[in-house]
Amino acid sequence: MALTAEQVQAAAELIGSASTLDAAASRWRERFPDVRTMQLGAADMCGETPALRVGARAVYFVRIAGMCLSITAHASEANALILTDDGSGHGT
Repeated sequence: MALTAEQVQAAAELIGSASTLDAAASRWRERFPDVRTMQLGAADMCGETPALRVGARAVYFVRIAGMCLSITAHASEANALILTDDGSGHGT
């Protein structure tokens, strides 16, 4: 299953508008329960390039296959998201 254009747009909107990263993840899970979402510290994603960035928050596209997890730049290859917040503030 690939992420759709609607889901990519929704991810950007949610991380930009939610008051906390927890709230963004919760709203995502309500709207797209079939797409796994994980929250990590920004330091955990060091060396990776986010697919989307809104202020201090970032979204990484993830492909999960069995027990393997890989970051991808392409929504067409992704079936999950990682959300991060570097803690430096919120905004666009």
